[in-house]
Amino acid sequence: MLLTSLILLGGSAFSQITANANRSDTTTYQTDSIANDPIFIYYSDPRGFSTTGTLTAEVPDSTNLTFKWFRYNERTSAFDIALKTESGVSRSEKSDCTQGGYMVTVQNDSCTWDTTFYAWVFQNEFNVSAINVYNSTCEIMELRTTMAYDEEFEYYDRVSGAPLTYFSDNIKFMKFRWESTPSAGQIPSVKNPSFAAPTKPTVFRLTVEDSHGESRTKKLEIEEGDDNGDGNLYLKAVKARFTASRSFVPTEETDSSGQAPLTVQFIDDSENATEWCWHFYKPEDRRRDEADSLLMDSITTQYLPDSIRYTRPNEQYGYDVALTVKGPVYMVDGGQHQCVDRLLKREYINVDSSFIAKNPDIPNAFTPGGANPVFKFTDETMPKSIRHFEIKIYDRWGMRIYSYEDSDGSWEGWDGSTFGFGDAPAGVYFYTIYAEGWNNEKFRRKGYVHLFRGK
Repeated sequence: MLLTSLILLGGSAFSQITANANRSDTTTYQTDSIANDPIFIYYSDPRGFSTTGTLTAEVPDSTNLTFKWFRYNERTSAFDIALKTESGVSRSEKSDCTQGGYMVTVQNDSCTWDTTFYAWVFQNEFNVSAINVYNSTCEIMELRTTMAYDEEFEYYDRVSGAPLTYFSDNIKFMKFRWESTPSAGQIPSVKNPSFAAPTKPTVFRLTVEDSHGESRTKKLEIEEGDDNGDGNLYLKAVKARFTASRSFVPTEETDSSGQAPLTVQFIDDSENATEWCWHFYKPEDRRRDEADSLLMDSITTQYLPDSIRYTRPNEQYGYDVALTVKGPVYMVDGGQHQCVDRLLKREYINVDSSFIAKNPDIPNAFTPGGANPVFKFTDETMPKSIRHFEIKIYDRWGMRIYSYEDSDGSWEGWDGSTFGFGDAPAGVYFYTIYAEGWNNEKFRRKGYVHLFRGK
């Protein structure tokens, strides 16, 4: 509590009345001939219980004073309800003051000096009693806040007895701040917000602050399985999410592209899902309809196969992947329902086109034992999406001295050795390359290469 006070001039000494209030203000009487009095404002505690006040009257540098306390009587329009009398002191307290008006008279023992203090106590019932889920759908959640705040207080003109209104605050100037753990996204700063429905247990915290800086907080914790009493779950929303990785290790930057055959693992990151249905679509130019999946049937289980193998390159379209998920079963009007969410990633899987470099992109010279010791493709010209590859090398008389064959074009190059004849001498050699891509395209390349040997 803050200590607030009013200081009055009484006789030759400064007299004062103080209170352990949250804050104070002053009256505005209709009768101009009387001075304004303090209004001491007490907020109820955060649990909602009213807080009574303690008023203290004091005349410094004085002794043997008599203090008489009275309460305002609305029926007689006078301070005529006697509360307590205290004599032979320089200060007096009146505790447990509830809402209303108070008067204290002060007189010295010789009855040669007296003064009177007036004060009003305003008990502002400020608390947030509850936060409840008002509505929860597959898309949105709405919260409703139950709170109390006394915007005004009635006091009375000390001369005419006319009722007057003190306006403590205006609800329009209240500040509402919502926080959620884990984050439920942006929640509007209003008393009763509506926002995207959360998919996981969430703790909501509301802080309400009036224009004087006084604040109250309230927490709402929504756990899995919570409902409104008839099976209508609060956490019914569901969110479909997935990523893909070639490395079989989920990383921040997943990789869903590469050359055929491209083996991709899918990682399910869906929230609040209880049923899963996957579709792995063919490229758009080969798809007959939306249901034309790479697999004969869609996968309706949480557990995917170890991987999906993509074999056909496509220059125009990639492969689409779709995941449909359903949330937990909830009841409405006696019927079972589930929220559904679908995520379609178009051209998500991209398989490199089949490729074999042409001359002059294929190197045409090498020096075994030198700086360029192997005849091979460069990093920029490596074959892609090849399911059969072979190369044959001939000398200038047409004799085949080297050959190589694989199923993916991973040839590491020719180092100048021959079939049982030792190292090939320096000179010009001819090669033929035959390859077939995963898109059934056939490649034929012919060329020559200079083999140099150091002296």
